[in-house]
Amino acid sequence: MIDNNGCGTNRLPRSAPPPMTENLKQLLLARSDWFAREIMRGVRDSEYAYLTPAQSRLLAHMGGKPMSMAELARRLGVSRQAAHKTVAELARRGILDVQIDPQRRNSKLVVYTDKGRQVNRTGAQIIADIEARLAERLGPQGGEMLRDLLSADWDGGHG
Repeated sequence: MIDNNGCGTNRLPRSAPPPMTENLKQLLLARSDWFAREIMRGVRDSEYAYLTPAQSRLLAHMGGKPMSMAELARRLGVSRQAAHKTVAELARRGILDVQIDPQRRNSKLVVYTDKGRQVNRTGAQIIADIEARLAERLGPQGGEMLRDLLSADWDGGHG
């Protein structure tokens, strides 16, 4: 081959790498990230604009229900200390409270306060609005198909 200077070279011409096909996990992560960004856009437009993405994610994992600190950490994939730090920030804001678990005295239970339940209702409305926009983009059958596929029992009843 001859390079731009007229000299010979053994190198082959550079070509773009073949396009990588995104696997299912990459596609799911990308769509999950999109949904999280849309949620945070809605949060920024609400009276709870001070919530961070980590706090929003924690509240989403709670799903409006009390949960042990250990279970929260497990669902979030973080240490108990990291979960405790985020819970403490939300408790300082009056959104969550930490109580002794009445069923397991040596465990802490994270619960919503009245203000937390209002935050949860606002979050549910933000999510409903995003789902409505998504249904418009995908069409009625596409939206239902997506919900059905994501609701299916993928693991055959295993963990």
